Amino acid sequence: MSGRTILMTIALSIWLGVSVVAFMVVAYAGFFGVAVFGLLLWFICMLVDLEMDGVVGSGLSPGFLAQQLNAKTEKSPIERAARLSELVLSSQSVRFYKRLGAGLTLIGLAGFALFQI
Repeated sequence: MSGRTILMTIALSIWLGVSVVAFMVVAYAGFFGVAVFGLLLWFICMLVDLEMDGVVGSGLSPGFLAQQLNAKTEKSPIERAARLSELVLSSQSVRFYKRLGAGLTLIGLAGFALFQI
């Protein structure tokens, strides 16, 4: 077996486990569970969106920020274009999942309110 097959198997088994846990929470909590998962998805997407092109490191200093800025400006145009295409794809994915999280939250809250009245 190749390493890629093993990694895909691990990733799919983790997704299966997360899906089972999500199903159990939704089955137990009903529409409120859907709203909670929507909020969780929305929160994670907001964190990813905020850190998309941010500083990575534990200590912020002017030298560290200057070094990061120099690294960005010294890239070739091809490298900058590749990074821009990655950022565009990432932002499109984050935007989709952010809207999915907002939709799940609204559906969950509306269903919860419908069955509470």
